[in-house]
Amino acid sequence: MNNNSSLDGQRSPSPRRPQPWRRAVTASAAVLTAALMAGCASFTDLGPRAEPKSIAQYQASQTLAATAVQAAWPSDQWWKVYGDAQLDALIAEGLQGAPSMAVAKARLMKAEGAAQQQGAALYPQISANASLDRMKQSYNNGVPPDFVPKNYNNETRATLDFSYEIDFWGKNRAALASATSELEASRADAAQARITLATSIASAYADLAQLYAQRDTNEAALKVRVESLDLFNQRFGNGLETRGSVKQMEARRAIAQADLKATDESIGLQRNKLAALLGAGPDRGLQLVRPQIDLSKPFALPEQLPVELLGRRPDIVAARLRAEAAGKQIKVARAAFYPNVNLTAYFGFQSLGIDMLTRSGSDIGSFGPAISLPIFNGGRLRGQFRSASASYDEAVANYDQAVTQALQDVADVGVSEKALAGRLADVQTAADAAEEAYRIVSNRYNGGLANYLDVLNAQDTLISNLRQLSDLRSRMFTLDVALVRALGGGYRATSDSSSQNSADAPHNDMQNTQAKG
Repeated sequence: MNNNSSLDGQRSPSPRRPQPWRRAVTASAAVLTAALMAGCASFTDLGPRAEPKSIAQYQASQTLAATAVQAAWPSDQWWKVYGDAQLDALIAEGLQGAPSMAVAKARLMKAEGAAQQQGAALYPQISANASLDRMKQSYNNGVPPDFVPKNYNNETRATLDFSYEIDFWGKNRAALASATSELEASRADAAQARITLATSIASAYADLAQLYAQRDTNEAALKVRVESLDLFNQRFGNGLETRGSVKQMEARRAIAQADLKATDESIGLQRNKLAALLGAGPDRGLQLVRPQIDLSKPFALPEQLPVELLGRRPDIVAARLRAEAAGKQIKVARAAFYPNVNLTAYFGFQSLGIDMLTRSGSDIGSFGPAISLPIFNGGRLRGQFRSASASYDEAVANYDQAVTQALQDVADVGVSEKALAGRLADVQTAADAAEEAYRIVSNRYNGGLANYLDVLNAQDTLISNLRQLSDLRSRMFTLDVALVRALGGGYRATSDSSSQNSADAPHNDMQNTQAKG
């Protein structure tokens, strides 16, 4: 017996067998590794992503070269340089109460809410839950009837639930970065809405000023026609003019009266337009008086125009930020291929009968990780990834289009401003000559040395030149407002937001993503 005991004591230990949980972990690791490799392999055939064009790729240095007179960029309240108190009040009123500004504000709040929702995914989620069910269990469900509660009973449950997604692959962080870029883009959109409204009010105000100037010309033309008709009637009474010539002059006077009434109609319509821009009723337009614009500054462009324009135009900044947001969505779509790991837990009480809920032994709880790995989904995830990549390419193209449009806006104003200066000088010369010609012909007609056709032709030429001169002078204000809009209307992005390197950032992020795959 002792020998047996001795033998038992000296028995060599048997080899340790692998525990079941170790085999499970090893198998799971192999599956995860294969899945990760398969996930990376699925990104390598989509080709290179679009890349935003640098400002150096746009040939604009000659067209947008700085002018001899250097100009500053528009200030935030650029309209005050015109010295018109009524215009100042109109723009302030519009920015305060126009529906377009309310729309921009609502969209900004919507973007803030979306960013807040995305940020919440980075934090644990805790919720309290309680339920009370009136239930009856089956007596024929494999449990002896003696152990089944009789009749209907109150099943109560109260728990505190906890969940937390471990962001191994950066999906939630990328989604938050995308939402943040969208939020900043919405802020730029709000700035663009402000600029659009202010310049629209100023442009409509410029049109109103032009209509008043046109009314002056038409009123002067009517005065000339009335004076000529009076003269023709006198000459007809003295037997020096025919009834036909008098009737022709009456026709011209009637046309001049109609032109004046048409201008008054246009002024009324323009007042209604301004009232609508303010978000007010048409009675608001009745309060407007004639604009008093002081526009004596020459045309000038600021230095470093093409480069600085990227950070001065809110539409460009918004387009770039949306390209960045789309680049982050690629990371979100890529992370969907990898396992999703959640920590979940709940603690609380459960019982049959409310009175038993808080008694000893009614406590329940659970804690542990939950891992979800996509294996087969019919190509859904890959389709999402391709869609996100295409959305990024689209956003980059929109950014390039915004830059192209901005450069065209400035160039168009520059061409028109330079042409306007020459046209003003030419038309002024023509108007002076026409006025002198009319004076000479009128004197000759009074002396019997010219006929009425000479007078009518001289009048028509003078009136036409005066109208052109009035339109061109009013166009100076319109073009100046257009230049303010083209230069961004006083908007200024941060230095980081306005850099071209930032515009390339989403493309670089995409390259890094592909390299990791």
